[in-house]
Amino acid sequence: MYDGVATLVKYGESTFDEYGNEIITPELTEVFVQPRGVYQSEYYNAAQNGLKPSLTLYISTREDYDGQKVVVYEGREYSVIRVDWNAQRDGISLICEERVNG
Repeated sequence: MYDGVATLVKYGESTFDEYGNEIITPELTEVFVQPRGVYQSEYYNAAQNGLKPSLTLYISTREDYDGQKVVVYEGREYSVIRVDWNAQRDGISLICEERVNG
């Protein structure tokens, strides 16, 4: 059951305003997702590379995903650290790490 909605964020080409400031306009795509936890083995394997996966989002169709590296889910921003393409079904899993603004 896809009971969640996430926003996939893709940053397009930058433009400049009349003052020379760079403007990057994101492309936002809303998709239905099935949230899942992170398997313990996934967590430990990623931790060896300095990553901290905290959420897996399953998307039902490949057409909804276009290489986005940022996901907003339930008001939190995540980086996509790995993508699993499901060969058995059309969907994909996005393994995500919560982004910390510092």
